[in-house]
Amino acid sequence: MDVETNRQRAMERRDFGYYEARNRGCYRDVKSKDITSCKGNASILQRLRASLQVLDISDHHVYNHFVVGEGDDLGWLGYFIGKSKYLYDLRITSWGEGENIEAFIEGINRNQSINSLHIGTDLRGVSFRNLRPFFRNNNNLYQLEFNFEVGLECAESIAFVLDENRCQSLESLRFEDCNLGEDGFAVIATALRTYPELEELHLQHNNIGLMGCTALADTLRGWEASNLKHLDLDGNGIDDQGLQTLAAGITNTKLEELYLSDNLITGAGLRSMSDYFQSESCCLKTLNVLRNDFGDEGAVALADILMGNKSLTSLHFISHQSGITNPGWAAFSKLLCDPSSIKSTYHSNHIITTIGEYDMPRTPLNIRRYLELNEYPHPAIHKILKSHPDLDMEPFFQWKLKLLPVVINWFENCRSSMLASSGMMHANYPQEESTQRQNLQSRELSALYKFVRGMPALTVISYWQQQVINIQARRRRLDVEEETAWVRLGGRPRDEGNVEFIQIGTKRMRQE
Repeated sequence: MDVETNRQRAMERRDFGYYEARNRGCYRDVKSKDITSCKGNASILQRLRASLQVLDISDHHVYNHFVVGEGDDLGWLGYFIGKSKYLYDLRITSWGEGENIEAFIEGINRNQSINSLHIGTDLRGVSFRNLRPFFRNNNNLYQLEFNFEVGLECAESIAFVLDENRCQSLESLRFEDCNLGEDGFAVIATALRTYPELEELHLQHNNIGLMGCTALADTLRGWEASNLKHLDLDGNGIDDQGLQTLAAGITNTKLEELYLSDNLITGAGLRSMSDYFQSESCCLKTLNVLRNDFGDEGAVALADILMGNKSLTSLHFISHQSGITNPGWAAFSKLLCDPSSIKSTYHSNHIITTIGEYDMPRTPLNIRRYLELNEYPHPAIHKILKSHPDLDMEPFFQWKLKLLPVVINWFENCRSSMLASSGMMHANYPQEESTQRQNLQSRELSALYKFVRGMPALTVISYWQQQVINIQARRRRLDVEEETAWVRLGGRPRDEGNVEFIQIGTKRMRQE
């Protein structure tokens, strides 16, 4: 079969070879304005042939948006996408009424420069499986996003492609508002078992339910070395049982952000995450549970599971929508600063800096003050000084005076901490800063006085012991000075009454 025959068949099929033949054959260097439906599309094709990096396909006539019209817009667009070496972000939100969607898909399959692919519309009868060559050949794709109603059949096609063509460069996967359902998401989650390198999973508003939580937990547990840092499960109908199942899976991750807003979670579900938050491997920094009606029971559960946690800095909820009242806020207050003893205050949570809404307009003032202290250097010191105006020294008497230098050093650290945080404190509470400085010295003297008063006998004994130590030290110095003098005299005489020996030694010294 000759070359001309092959070219004619390619033209009839209008595949990639058809457009290649028109562009490089008898219609060499075809003009963009002659193959598109409008000037805007022609301009985009012209720039795509050069170095266009970001391309939106939509039904909005705005800059960098290719609007598919009548004729062969899609076919030519696919051809130039396939030829591009610079395009890295492709967003498809509308096909319009264009023809030759198969040719467009073939063009995408030939591209190896795309880093981010967003599909916001259905494939109009074309199976997602047709994109297998793209995932097989593209080693630069790090973000894949879907934003349309994905039915079970389409979900199965996506899962098939992900499973068959493992894309090792993929770091971020988004199914946003796709309404996958339990069955649809279960097949997706199963396909992700070979993707431990994923760093972000955005799955909001897909109604994954308990089945989806179970499938996701199984996948996360199967990742031996997970890179997952961001997991968004907003609006998925997750109840307490689903959260409990999920909690068992995320312990195997390096998760830093977890979004669970708009679900069906109560205090029991939140308490089921206790083991995760108490584990040494917990890296979570942000937890969002907005619009979950967990009430004071949930607030108490959150306060309990965060006691001893060393990672979480932001806990977001809307108090009136979550049903939190005074008992719930009291639990958070105790979490941040337990005033029952100095030891309890020291072991309070000094890590978290946000509780409530993002700007905390409904968070009680006393809790906001504690959260601000958590941003200071050595927050435990500030809380102890604030909550314990009269420091009780009696628990330290069991170590007698051995602990006195430690107490003195602690007050030195207090001064250093107040100096380091003086700028922040002065900006927010200038009067309080001045008061704390004035009180610190008197409290130090009071603590030392309590030691002396509490152990008077030890204080007196210690005084005379120190006197003896000083006298012994002076005696050792005199002995050393005497020995040095004899050396300079030439040595200690055997007969100390031998004046002639001393004169000889004196003569040697003069000669020296």
